[in-house]
Amino acid sequence: MIIHIHFHSHRTGVTRSVETLIPVMNKYTEARVFGYGIDCPKTGFTALLRQVYSGGGTVIHAHRNNEMLFAILLRLLRAKFRLIFTRHSDTSPSGFTVWLMKKADMVISLNPGMAETLPCRNTMIPHGVDTELFSPGERTGIQGIKQNYLVSVVGRIRPSKGQLVAMKAISGLLEKNRELGLMLIGKVDNAGYADEIREIALRNKIESQVHFIPETNDIVRYYRASSVVIIPSVSEGFSLVCLEAMACGVITVATGATGIHDSVIQHGLNGYLFPVDDVAALSRILSDVVSGNSLPDREVIRKTILDKWSVDNNVRELLKVYSNI
Repeated sequence: MIIHIHFHSHRTGVTRSVETLIPVMNKYTEARVFGYGIDCPKTGFTALLRQVYSGGGTVIHAHRNNEMLFAILLRLLRAKFRLIFTRHSDTSPSGFTVWLMKKADMVISLNPGMAETLPCRNTMIPHGVDTELFSPGERTGIQGIKQNYLVSVVGRIRPSKGQLVAMKAISGLLEKNRELGLMLIGKVDNAGYADEIREIALRNKIESQVHFIPETNDIVRYYRASSVVIIPSVSEGFSLVCLEAMACGVITVATGATGIHDSVIQHGLNGYLFPVDDVAALSRILSDVVSGNSLPDREVIRKTILDKWSVDNNVRELLKVYSNI
């Protein structure tokens, strides 16, 4: 039995990745989640204890430090299971996190840079997306938004996600084209940062074209309504948004050397890459895309994800690790 632990009350990229994995894993084996804050088939505490003290075959997969601590406590109490830990952050791990990782039977990394720099043995297995859910569909308008051509940035509103860079890069285009709109989709983590974005919109008299959209469970509808998705992140452990948007056939413009962007996007062929914090480079790309110059084929964009980045590929690779440790 495979048990993923999820101890987090807010929906994050980790939450979405586990929610995507579990139904596909259940096609091959029995998989459950122990914890809270997630919409998945679950196992309770009594059933978990029965499983880990039954003597064989259980895999526990943790994704956060608190989850690792719980698993290590079970082992101290003589529970028997194989322990996997996925490192989701691209930042340098603390000494405590390294100590926790070294207690796992295997550490999973998500991108080449992370695989090279983690100070412990690891196997790189990128996330995948549900290509049936994330798929092209009829482009419908978004209630309350008048603009016909929408550009989106998806992610929590905070400096590491780079929304301010996107705002600066697109502000001139918004001034020139009143049919162009910017959607910033995600929970506001940093109110001061959000205010900086609003100030630029007010100063340039484009506030009616800049839309803050709360975190939503219906993100597919927003991808399908978008002509372009920008991912201006300073850092990413992975970047599910990149895979989700491209699976929907949306032109995606992302920071290079960040998360898995370089591994997925071939500049000019199935999307565009620009240097971190480079407002001028992003502005040039957006100008070309909005004007319709040399746009990537949407079928080519989606095929990239179908070929290499589906959740089915992800699950098959994880099951190999589970069975070989």
